[in-house]
Amino acid sequence: MSVFKKEAETKRVIFNVRLDLAERLEKAKEDARMLGKKLDHEGVIDKALEKFLHKAERKLEELRLETDKKGSVQRTSRPSGDEMEIPEDCDGEIEQANEPNQDLE
Repeated sequence: MSVFKKEAETKRVIFNVRLDLAERLEKAKEDARMLGKKLDHEGVIDKALEKFLHKAERKLEELRLETDKKGSVQRTSRPSGDEMEIPEDCDGEIEQANEPNQDLE
């Protein structure tokens, strides 16, 4: 096992999450800290977003192809959050906040 971790370039994105999930995360982080551990919640979030984005990108491509087949004008701008469909098997809402919130760390 290596003592060094490969650094990945990151960007801070603020999401709204259900209050109960945020509170449970805070408690789990505190409990882990008291035991001298650190939760890898960033890794889990990255994996979940990767899976979600894969499905969303595939669905968007299907919609673009359908639009092209119908002879409609192809959209050049990105759809807003209201226009984008969220996959049915998505367990929660993923929404980027427009205003900054306090960090959960």
